[in-house]
Amino acid sequence: MHPEIPKLLQLQERDQRIRALKKDLGDVPKHEAAAKTQLAGDTAAVEAASQKAKEIEVKIKGVELDIQTRQNTIKRLGDQQFETRKNDEFQALGVEIKRYEKDVHALEDREIEHMEELEAAKAALKGAQGKLAVTQGRVNEELKVLTERADGLKKRLADVEAERKGLAEPIEQSGLDLYQRIFTKKGDAGIVPLANGICGGCHMKVVSGTIQTARGGDVLAQCDSCGRILYLVE
Repeated sequence: MHPEIPKLLQLQERDQRIRALKKDLGDVPKHEAAAKTQLAGDTAAVEAASQKAKEIEVKIKGVELDIQTRQNTIKRLGDQQFETRKNDEFQALGVEIKRYEKDVHALEDREIEHMEELEAAKAALKGAQGKLAVTQGRVNEELKVLTERADGLKKRLADVEAERKGLAEPIEQSGLDLYQRIFTKKGDAGIVPLANGICGGCHMKVVSGTIQTARGGDVLAQCDSCGRILYLVE
């Protein structure tokens, strides 16, 4: 076995841990975004319920204004009726007054309906706000946990990177460069076992010359198919 193999295996173990930690750290913002999206539906529900209540309040104010306008008209017609001395004009004003009074009764009924709608809308708003508060509390807790997780991952990553640096220093530069190029390109392993004539990376059979190279230990043996560094397992 080549003397650099044990060192490269130690280095690779750290590189694989570093890669896994970076992946986990990179996933944290995704989890944070997913947690925050839980609020979107509940927030939208609160906004919709609030808007509905406001719309009903506007309707009630509109009806109240219509009632007040008709009541003012009734008063004005009553004053005119009191002042007239003509019977036919008196009767006509009376008809108008009754028509406006009928309108007022209808508007008052409509106002009651709107008030009932408003009561239901306020209850729905309160329910939506309560649900949002529960969701907000849960999301806040999830975000807190994710923040703590990210801090822990950063610390572990820094520790492993420091270990990796120390392990890389004594490795012969040409072997280190070869390993690093392969590890970066393959993404999983730059150095793999060679057992029963099969590469542990691509699982292809290697030629006998490569097996002899791996057994000799004078130079780093590489897989004929994938190029990974091989170490013989017998």
